[in-house]
Amino acid sequence: MQKNSLGDTLRQLRRQKGLSQEELAEGICSTVSISRIENGNQIPSQPVLEALLEKLGTGLYQICNVYYRSEKQQDFEERAQVIVNLGDEENMDQAWQELAQLQKDCPDDTRSRQLCWMVEATLRLQCHDTDPENYPFEGTMELAQKALALTRPNFDYESFSSTVLTIFEVDLLHIMVAILAGMDRNMDALRLGERLYASLKKHKSDVVSYERAKINVVRNLGAILAKMKMYQDALQYIDEAEALSLKNNEHSLLVMIELTRAEIDYLADRKEECADILKTLAAYTALTKQKTYLLSIQRFAHDNLGLDL
Repeated sequence: MQKNSLGDTLRQLRRQKGLSQEELAEGICSTVSISRIENGNQIPSQPVLEALLEKLGTGLYQICNVYYRSEKQQDFEERAQVIVNLGDEENMDQAWQELAQLQKDCPDDTRSRQLCWMVEATLRLQCHDTDPENYPFEGTMELAQKALALTRPNFDYESFSSTVLTIFEVDLLHIMVAILAGMDRNMDALRLGERLYASLKKHKSDVVSYERAKINVVRNLGAILAKMKMYQDALQYIDEAEALSLKNNEHSLLVMIELTRAEIDYLADRKEECADILKTLAAYTALTKQKTYLLSIQRFAHDNLGLDL
């Protein structure tokens, strides 16, 4: 194996993407570093290589087995995902405890710090409904913007549809969309979400996390349009999210997609259709032991339709 085999592969993938060295380097490292890596004169650090791979939209480890993710970094990112999952399951006390430990163990690199701040912003957003005074939207927005600025210090929120984003940057922008919607700044949320979706559609990637992000962004666009009483347009986005989920075998996302469909039917005063969807979802989530989803479905059915599922 030649010492510059990694550099040759990165150069080829960059050219296939139609990216200049400057565009590939943006938000990750210097253009000089890209040049040196491609010429075989520099070995990228693991965080830098991870970010480059995401921007290039490839699982390079599976292609050429040149580099592999360090066990330490993989463990760190898995711990972060566990914390997000705890939040989704409403185990907030444990989630905050685990985050405090994650922050103590955070490696001294930009990607890891960005991940920690992203997880914190996610938990803050999840806590807002029950404790808005301690977790105001404004503070969460500032945190998300600060995290994005670590890799995009001069980010243009008005024009980025052609920008190739890392998955952490995608997640942070998605959090901002949710915050804007929560603040009833629906038009701002819609515009930012549509720009994010345009960017994701241009990013042809075989990395699973990008496809999941795309599906979630589309689903939330439907929810935002429903808040604006644009029900037909909202359902078109939900249909698109469903199609993307099936196409990419992301069946685990279908429950939330169909729950959003039920919520749109409710807002559009199609209560019978809403009830039918909720009954199906309740039966499915009970059968598959998806307790958190089941509780959400039961809560919505009881509070809005008087149904006990």
